[in-house]
Amino acid sequence: MNNNEKIIIFLAVLTVLLYFLVATPMLMDDGNQYEGFAQSLAHGKLDFKSFYGFQGLSFFAVPIFWLTKSKISIIIASAIFSLLSIPLVYLVGREYYQDKRAGLYFLILFLLTPYPYTTMMRGFQEAALLFFILLIIYASLKKWKTTPILWALGGIVKPFALTLFPLFAGDFKSSKNFVWIILALVVGGMYLGASYYQTGHLINNAAIGSYEGNFDTGNPPPLWQSFAGNIKGYLRVGGNLFLSFRKIMISPLVVLLGVISLWHNKELKLRKEIIFAIMFNFLLVGSLTFSFSKYLLPMTTLFTLMAIPYLQKHKWLMVLVFIDSFFVFLPIWNYFGFHFWSNIYIYLIPFYLALAIYFYAIRNGNPYPNP
Repeated sequence: MNNNEKIIIFLAVLTVLLYFLVATPMLMDDGNQYEGFAQSLAHGKLDFKSFYGFQGLSFFAVPIFWLTKSKISIIIASAIFSLLSIPLVYLVGREYYQDKRAGLYFLILFLLTPYPYTTMMRGFQEAALLFFILLIIYASLKKWKTTPILWALGGIVKPFALTLFPLFAGDFKSSKNFVWIILALVVGGMYLGASYYQTGHLINNAAIGSYEGNFDTGNPPPLWQSFAGNIKGYLRVGGNLFLSFRKIMISPLVVLLGVISLWHNKELKLRKEIIFAIMFNFLLVGSLTFSFSKYLLPMTTLFTLMAIPYLQKHKWLMVLVFIDSFFVFLPIWNYFGFHFWSNIYIYLIPFYLALAIYFYAIRNGNPYPNP
């Protein structure tokens, strides 16, 4: 990373930090569960029975609560992970393509994915999930021995991170390396075991009842009720990728370019592993009784990474992505963002920042890797 890139990363982090500071965060829905669990744990009580859902982020929020006594420690934890994702997303793009410009393009596309850093203002965990997704991808590329531990931690935040297992599974076949898989399973097993001991059930998809107002945390439905196994679930996956009114993660054009890149470019690094990870994400989410676009975050992140060569080579495609991205921001503003930012012009600051970084990237030339 040269000095110019360091300055860009620093300014991006600073801009997004100011963007978070001018917001008015407000715990809503599941955010109250995550914050409640974090505060209970901060006071020395591990309480899975009173607070439903996966609570991985809450563990990271505990030291923040100790330091600040803030009633929104879960949001502060997400904000920290989101800020850490900015240099990380650059490093992932640069490492995958061995190209600094690719790192900048991946950063641009991160900024054009508003759902995680918008909904974290209500206490949702997708900003932290995205950080762990990026960290698992980067660790897999670098072949870190600790990758399975990071994978387990990401899975505790949200189980959809577990679909990334193919990215590093091949590196842990030997008995010497397999110990790290065992340690990861111990981490996950301890979490699930403690939850089961307190509640008498495995963690399930709370959405099957909570949004109808009848979710009883003390008597939740059994895990199997989270799975339907019919065609409707898999059709929803398509809608959750391409229909903006479903509050999708990224421009549908980026997803399509990622699909095309995976199909045509046989030389892509970890291509087969990425395809398997996407398939696992598709199968898991398609089997659920109730699903959101955010459940596809591992898949959309990988498609985004795959789309970069086309966007670098064809400037007109990037123009279309910016236009398309506005219609990703708009429904998320109308559904979530207006609660936290005073007007849509302020809400679009990450969009402006992405444009500024893009102009820097094209002015300083591109190596145009072959898609």
